Amino acid sequence: MLEIILLIFLTRRIGEIVEAKGRKGGLYKLMTVVLWIGCEVLGAVIGGIVVGLSGSSELIIYLFALIGAAAGAAISFIIAKSVTPRTYDQPPPPTYYA
Repeated sequence: MLEIILLIFLTRRIGEIVEAKGRKGGLYKLMTVVLWIGCEVLGAVIGGIVVGLSGSSELIIYLFALIGAAAGAAISFIIAKSVTPRTYDQPPPPTYYA
């Protein structure tokens, strides 16, 4: 439950960051969710391999999954911060004929 609340907060924050730079936030929010879940699953798989090889506790799998989720969140935050601001060309000034 706490992970879902944190993910909602993070997607809102990522949306605010990129919208302040003149970009649409929807794709970046989706990227955040995909990176979070994808890295969490990848961390769980790596944790499962570690547990299988070492014979340690299954708690290690959950810890690796949490570390993976945190890494996915950090990657999405870094990407959002590194997006260049969108610049708009100024229209030419109006010409007045006397």
